[in-house]
Amino acid sequence: MKRKILLPIAFIVSICFAGCALPHKMYYFGDYSQTLYSLVKNQTEEALFNHKQELEKILSKSEVLSLPVPPGIYAELGYINLKANNSKKAIELFQAESQLYPESKHLMERLIQSAKSRNNSDSEGETSDQNKR
Repeated sequence: MKRKILLPIAFIVSICFAGCALPHKMYYFGDYSQTLYSLVKNQTEEALFNHKQELEKILSKSEVLSLPVPPGIYAELGYINLKANNSKKAIELFQAESQLYPESKHLMERLIQSAKSRNNSDSEGETSDQNKR
């Protein structure tokens, strides 16, 4: 009689413990939410710097943990670099996003074209400045 009761209870308890096991992490986000919130709320150079550092930390930590970089991280960091007139780095990051997440390919291609045109206009401006001297 006790055996009939103990066997189902042991089975139920083992299922409960299996359900409570820690889930496997798919991505590492670090403090992304906090730094993004701070950036949106304050919009200062310091908040932008902190958010950019967090994005770079996510890239390095994801590599260390052998996890894929979360979707949009390369793109967001690329956009920050593009706004800072670092077109070459922005293009590299947009290409990385496109390779890792093929569904973003069309958007990344448009951003790459934008970065290339910005880079070309910057280099033309430098050339015309040098010709004026």
